[in-house]
Amino acid sequence: DGGRRRQHRLADLLPQEIRSRPRILLVHGDADPVVPFQSLREAVNVLELVGIEVTAERRPRLAHAIDEEGLELGGHFLAGAFASGA
Repeated sequence: DGGRRRQHRLADLLPQEIRSRPRILLVHGDADPVVPFQSLREAVNVLELVGIEVTAERRPRLAHAIDEEGLELGGHFLAGAFASGA
């Protein structure tokens, strides 16, 4: 399918650009009118194809914004990353 081919093309290009592979947290609202929600799955797929550990969180009814839950998720993610030295 076209989306899968595009993801593989991106995955082929990324290794030339990547200098490190820290864990990544992606938080995305399912009501985002700017960036389609399916972009979250595409981003996860591409990052995993190049060996990056990804955590993805869907925020119900969230438009193109950051909500309290997203801030909390990000804070916990960063605290865990710094505590583990990752």
